Amino acid sequence: MHSMNRREVILRVGGILLAIPASRVLMACGSDSGSADTFHFTSSFDDNHTHTVDLAKADVSTPPSGGKTETTSFDQSHTHTVTLTEADFQAINAGQTVNKTTSEDETPGHVHTHQFAFHK
Repeated sequence: MHSMNRREVILRVGGILLAIPASRVLMACGSDSGSADTFHFTSSFDDNHTHTVDLAKADVSTPPSGGKTETTSFDQSHTHTVTLTEADFQAINAGQTVNKTTSEDETPGHVHTHQFAFHK
């Protein structure tokens, strides 16, 4: 087993501490795989948390006329809503990325929104 000196320990721990926030940023606007019937998305990291929202694959492939408002996951004692138009669903289905801002959380001292990047 190789013993590390203080400098090596500091560099390795520092690298890990830098990698953790970077991974959250990279995940923040992306799509997870979801289920067989949904696309799963994670919001930007704002006010010390994220939210998730699922879009039904059926809504993406056959956009609802008039669009749809989705409610995010419950985190930090609140939810948000995000509204996608019929054109937004069509753009997502065509392989484009649609950026949307959620409704505001109006909790005193924590007023904020989140960003979602929706894509197939």
